[in-house]
Amino acid sequence: MSRCKNNAVKKLKRTIEQSVDILVEKFPLHLNQEQINLARNLQMEAAKVWNATCNIHRTVYGRHHYWLKEGAIKSLLKGKYDIHSQSVQAVVETYFECCERTAELHKQGGTAWKYPYRRKRFFTVTWKESAITHMGRTLRLSNGRGAEPLMVKLPERLAGAVIHQAQLVWRRNQYWLHVTVEKPALTKVRGDVTAAIDPGEVHAITITEGNDALVISGRLLRSLNRLRNKELCKYQRAISKTKKGSRKRRRLLVKKYRFLNWIERRIEHILHNISTNAVRWCMERNVKTVYIGNPEGVRKKDCGKKHNQRISQWAFGKLRDMLEYKLKRHGIELIPVDERGTSGTCPVCGEYTKQTGRVYRCGNASCGFTGIHRDVLGASGILDKSVNGGFTNGRKLPLMVDYLRPMVLAPQRVA
Repeated sequence: MSRCKNNAVKKLKRTIEQSVDILVEKFPLHLNQEQINLARNLQMEAAKVWNATCNIHRTVYGRHHYWLKEGAIKSLLKGKYDIHSQSVQAVVETYFECCERTAELHKQGGTAWKYPYRRKRFFTVTWKESAITHMGRTLRLSNGRGAEPLMVKLPERLAGAVIHQAQLVWRRNQYWLHVTVEKPALTKVRGDVTAAIDPGEVHAITITEGNDALVISGRLLRSLNRLRNKELCKYQRAISKTKKGSRKRRRLLVKKYRFLNWIERRIEHILHNISTNAVRWCMERNVKTVYIGNPEGVRKKDCGKKHNQRISQWAFGKLRDMLEYKLKRHGIELIPVDERGTSGTCPVCGEYTKQTGRVYRCGNASCGFTGIHRDVLGASGILDKSVNGGFTNGRKLPLMVDYLRPMVLAPQRVA
């Protein structure tokens, strides 16, 4: 679900009881040609609402130097488009949310951000609770009185779910549906333990609370990224040799997008597995607060073509978002902190040494400390820096270090 199209989700979180969590489920749609044409027309109607909102908002200000409010534009556009009235309101709400966020960014110094102004041909369609009828695995999305509804088949896991909102999203070569559902609230942590996470590209997560440490490998993610790069290069080379609009070009594009959808689903599955294992580790040790290092300094360094490609494809932000919402469901707070110097500062003498291998080695000849995994030392340094406000000489290091590879479920063959 787009971050600029979630006003309804925010309102739901204020009204729903604390015993229920509001989450977003995403799944691809397998539509016939009539349904595809209907979905396409609906997105075009939503785009007309967006364009009209932009024009009215700017024109009124240009002529009368007055910014119309959200309610006034909703009243002007009511009943003029072939989509549900709540869907029209959702588009207007999205426009004003974009304006609010742009104003906030301008106050923070981000003057390069622009207020919404571009005309769109297609736009995401949103159905609120009043436009949704749920019957088993069949979801009926109303488009207004007398208009043809969009009928969608839900996955089995959502057959009995309470659905509050749905969004029709185009992703590469296929329509997806993002549904906002209720899920039972999970048990909350009652401990007061503090832990720290050192994110990495080779080892996706290294987490410690001071006594124990867990290192989760990210090598499978690296191999999938390499596979994606190689296959994408082959497809792009073959596509560049075809003519625009030719049958061969269309077939190659279909194959390319099918492969990209498949590889991204595998990558997302591994990220979910990594984050789930980290949350389970925190639950077992009653961790209440988790500090996670922010590797923005490492990501901005220019270290050569191949290294830059690996770093640019490092899905750190996505993994952090998964950790944040999964930990939050258990009442655990995730706090990003600066990780500068945590992997190179000696825990004994406090001197910083740039590291090249996976095992830490102190560069101070009089100290010579070595023998600990560099990422474990980084996680311990993040914990020390966050709790004590700086590095402590002679600090205690984790005694037990467990190594884990994310488990991937192989697809079952159909008999």
